[in-house]
Amino acid sequence: MKSWLFWAGVSFIIGGMVSFAINLGVTSHASFSKDLSGYSIGWILAGVVLITIGYIKKKNHTK
Repeated sequence: MKSWLFWAGVSFIIGGMVSFAINLGVTSHASFSKDLSGYSIGWILAGVVLITIGYIKKKNHTK
């Protein structure tokens, strides 16, 4: 079973993708839309970081 960091990372990536998709589907001011896109991309990047840390910890734990 994968560590909790892996699954937390997956959930951040999925949440960021959903947030980004909702943001693209909503019509609003351009500056507000850019701000929300930045947060969505930030959640996706946080997920990638958590998955990477999870793999590194798993690799170091098995040695």
